[in-house]
Amino acid sequence: MISRKKIRHLLEYCGVRVLVACIRLLPVRLAICFGRFLGIAAGYVIKGRMRLAHENLTRAFGDRLSRAERSRILRSLMALLGEALVESVIITPEDAAENVEIEGFHHLEQALSLGRGAILLGPHTGMWELAGHVFGARLEHAATLYKPLKNRFVDRYVLASRAQSNMVIIPNQNTLTGVMRRLRENYAVVFLYDQNAGRHGVMSSFFGHPAMTYAAPAALSRKTGCPVVPGYFIKLPGFRRHRMVLHEPIQPVDTGNPRDDLIATVQRYNDFIEAVVREHPGQWFGWLHNRWKISRRAQAAQQAPAQQS
Repeated sequence: MISRKKIRHLLEYCGVRVLVACIRLLPVRLAICFGRFLGIAAGYVIKGRMRLAHENLTRAFGDRLSRAERSRILRSLMALLGEALVESVIITPEDAAENVEIEGFHHLEQALSLGRGAILLGPHTGMWELAGHVFGARLEHAATLYKPLKNRFVDRYVLASRAQSNMVIIPNQNTLTGVMRRLRENYAVVFLYDQNAGRHGVMSSFFGHPAMTYAAPAALSRKTGCPVVPGYFIKLPGFRRHRMVLHEPIQPVDTGNPRDDLIATVQRYNDFIEAVVREHPGQWFGWLHNRWKISRRAQAAQQAPAQQS
């Protein structure tokens, strides 16, 4: 007997396939407009997420943003999310080559010339999914991390779609083993670095507030000597115009104290992400994410050393 969960997943999968088919039937300009409409409409449905986004914007910017300004930022963000959905369906390698401006790619090429692989570190800004097509086209060896979806039917479909970018997918099971292997093979490995790390992270500052942040890139860089190249992807004004910007590698802190150096290096990564978000607040999808959630256990672990000193 088919379970209710499986029936629900099959219905969700059918819905995704119908939506994708409809998008592909539309002329490109109309499809983009349709996507932006869907994104804005979704903002009225996910009310809990929108409340969280308002709270996050207030936490980050305080009273410098009025409610009307926060609403404009989030409306723009949801329209961008809908447009990104459409782009993920219709994008081709030719589109990526024609529509994406690239700055600083030589930083990544120089990092890879060392032969130790490289970590590409950035936030969920703009249409970050399109970056995979750029890396897949320009690099012989590129990989990205992937967290499988709960719906295995949709998950298989998404993986098949991502395979078109020619990037190797590293699933989140045994992530470190997979990343280490690819770094040894001189791959560029993409880390989207702006999510709450929970119990797997260390506490650092983000917009002046404590936030659990992944330490893996800093630890891997220290262990393997691979450079960490920061970058971001943003939507430009105009029809289907984008820019990818890569910077020179972030140097790790090295004072001889491994634990403190790790945390200080993680802070450098967070500072980069924060600077990007401050410059492009209407293009960061992290406002919809509970970035600053900290468990009681993590708070207690952070407070213990201070109480002992």
